[in-house]
Amino acid sequence: MGIDVHWEDENGASLAELPDLGSMVAQFLPHSDAQDFPCLRFVDPYGDTVFNQLQIGQLVAELEKLSEQHYDPEVERHLRSVLEFVRQARDRVHTYVKFYGD
Repeated sequence: MGIDVHWEDENGASLAELPDLGSMVAQFLPHSDAQDFPCLRFVDPYGDTVFNQLQIGQLVAELEKLSEQHYDPEVERHLRSVLEFVRQARDRVHTYVKFYGD
């Protein structure tokens, strides 16, 4: 199973979701001790990770930084999809981006 990304309102209702059918997210996530990724390093591949509006801007910056690296083309496509997905959630009050792990 992959790490699906959801955009949810304050009541947990889904506004949009991006499934990770090919387990691509785990292939571009930084290691948990990567100090230069203060948000993404805490995405739990086996649990759920929530980012609020104060964190989403940082999350976008980290995904942009990762997109400068080279991955398998399929992984790169999914990374760009995640980046665009998270950008849509930025500055949308009372909403959250959630990564749902295994």
